[in-house]
Amino acid sequence: MCEFCTKHGEGKKWYENMANYTNEVFHQVNSEQNLKKYLLDFRRHLREGPARALRWKKRLPRIYNYFIAPLLSRHYQKTHFGQIVPVEDVENILDRVSSIVRLPCICRKVTIGREKRFCYVVGLDMTSIMKDTPDFCDFDRVTVEEAKKAIRELDEQGNTHSVWTFQTPFIGAVCNCDRDCVAYRVQERMALGKVMWKAEYVAGIDPLLCNGCKECLGRCYFKAIAYDRANKKCSVRLPRCYGCGLCRNVCPQAAVTLYDRAGVPQAAAVW
Repeated sequence: MCEFCTKHGEGKKWYENMANYTNEVFHQVNSEQNLKKYLLDFRRHLREGPARALRWKKRLPRIYNYFIAPLLSRHYQKTHFGQIVPVEDVENILDRVSSIVRLPCICRKVTIGREKRFCYVVGLDMTSIMKDTPDFCDFDRVTVEEAKKAIRELDEQGNTHSVWTFQTPFIGAVCNCDRDCVAYRVQERMALGKVMWKAEYVAGIDPLLCNGCKECLGRCYFKAIAYDRANKKCSVRLPRCYGCGLCRNVCPQAAVTLYDRAGVPQAAAVW
């Protein structure tokens, strides 16, 4: 299990510990005033933070990689950190929370200048805070079934799913990310630091079922799938796999299965 499961999971996956979505945990680590201030500054932080970090990385790569990146990663772990979660676990979360609010994704506003309603505030009702913040005030309440239907559609389209903290361990949001997501760009494309854990799962491809169509290869965001030209089969690079499960959707042979990361030695300690 990831570090957060050990610290905040009470013996299970930390995002399945519903105490981490409650008002009690929120007020242990945060406050309405601090969260409102954070949300008011959120767009600027997403726009300027990665650009500034990338400049430092290009200027002083060794110092950045050995000192700055670990410092940033620890900062994000305390403040706003995520974990990839497969769609089945998202649905379990949605079934157990009392409030679900959909709102525009700030990442897409920053990266592509377009509005995509890919983000969901779950658990604690934070609309009294969001209504006073320009980037978050255009929200709409949705039912569990509406949210599940929308997230299943995003899953089919190729969006990864993740939970996010607002001061760890309080979980406030479920996001549905693609390559335009700032978190993906920071962690994978620019390698500026760790802002999210891999999932508690890894994918595996059954070589007896795989027909080598390479559909999964094109779907994977994380370069975790390899193709063997000699055998005409695909396989998973286990240390690279984020366990999002998106490759399952495009496999015509149903050859892809998710396994518990803890039970796969090559990936068990790779987060």
